[in-house]
Amino acid sequence: MMRYVIASSRCPFSHDVVMGRELVKENVGGVATALKRAISKHGGTWICWGDGKADNRYVNEDVGTYKIKRIILTPQEKRGYYDMYSNRTLWPLFHYFRERVQYTDNGYETYRKVNEKFAEEILNNTSQEDIVWVHDYQLSLVPGILRQKGLKNRIIFTWHIPWVSREMFETLTESDEIKESVGSADFITFHTDLYRKNFESLFENRKHGKSIAVPLGIDYRYFEKAKSSQIKSYALKDKIMLFSIDRLDYTKGLTNRVLSIERLIRNHPETSGKFVYVMIVTPSRTSVSDYVSMKRELEMNIGRVNGEFGTISWMPILYMYRKISDHSLVSYYKSADIALITPLIDGLNLVSKEFIASTEKGILVLSKFAGASNCLRGALIVNPNSPDEVADAIYKAMNMERKEADERLLKMKAIVKARDTDWWIKRIYRLAIAKEHDRRVTNNRIE
Repeated sequence: MMRYVIASSRCPFSHDVVMGRELVKENVGGVATALKRAISKHGGTWICWGDGKADNRYVNEDVGTYKIKRIILTPQEKRGYYDMYSNRTLWPLFHYFRERVQYTDNGYETYRKVNEKFAEEILNNTSQEDIVWVHDYQLSLVPGILRQKGLKNRIIFTWHIPWVSREMFETLTESDEIKESVGSADFITFHTDLYRKNFESLFENRKHGKSIAVPLGIDYRYFEKAKSSQIKSYALKDKIMLFSIDRLDYTKGLTNRVLSIERLIRNHPETSGKFVYVMIVTPSRTSVSDYVSMKRELEMNIGRVNGEFGTISWMPILYMYRKISDHSLVSYYKSADIALITPLIDGLNLVSKEFIASTEKGILVLSKFAGASNCLRGALIVNPNSPDEVADAIYKAMNMERKEADERLLKMKAIVKARDTDWWIKRIYRLAIAKEHDRRVTNNRIE
């Protein structure tokens, strides 16, 4: 029977300590949800970095349908592998922020050693019939190390962030090692065909694993049926509610979005007092100086816009910097009239799909540089670098006829529902069981 051996930087859940009490903290992201469903169905072992405060007590854990093997890193390993090479070299490079890329003294050797630790655990936990499924940029060297050590099992590598152009990728000193390692997997899956083509351009007809675009879906039924509470606030009474939720990151275009709200009011002064933009930003990398500066710049701009245009009874931007519960998130999705999903670049962006699944009335303003824009054609697609363009899209959404808004929404709901989490899992499964690559996978599509 085929089982999965999944390797990812994050675990499905971690054991944390809060106020002296040990708690289980679920990883609720879209990727984790999909992987939990896949491995629960087929069984196997999930190898991951145990970064919870109490995870060292649960290095080996049996959850019934599958097992977890946690790798515990020293503070020095975490710094080199995660803080430095993953987040200060690979993350900015694969999002086209070249000026932020740390090319030298970047922790690469530590990153490689941690990838070797993952590879060793994969070898120790893999039987002859197992499928090895490796995830994302934090583990880019794992497939190559496994091949060097003689592993002959089928390897699937799923890349969850953008894959950049050849010119950008090859600025990286270690580009050859990463290219050869990822290319040694039997199948490499991306979320869009553009990322797949960028990867393919590196090989110039040289033999490598099949690359395929298989965009991740969401648990549509959960968001469609999830119970929610009405957002009760005097600030929102009789107002059009704009909404966004993002992790604090320079790829999200947060300050650009605030400038778009400013431009909306300047270009269309009649909108003053007619809307409230609820902007939720969740903390991320709070100890990194660049992120502290980014938060300060964002909040200064929010304060400036609110100070200039707000009144004693109205503020254009209602800003919250905190984590919120899943229940609260769904409540915001269902209450919002317009969602502003305008990252500067994003591998996919599941928030846009979650909003579409949840809302019964909402209009989506979506960045052309989010991977999800390829399938969500009913959205108002914008260039997030243009405050005027985003402002015009918001104004159009605010004045859109109900019939047009409903038609756009129904079109997107059909797409998101058809290509949900289960659809994604089935597509990956067909890769896993394919015996003859060329017969079962043609033209970069799964038959």
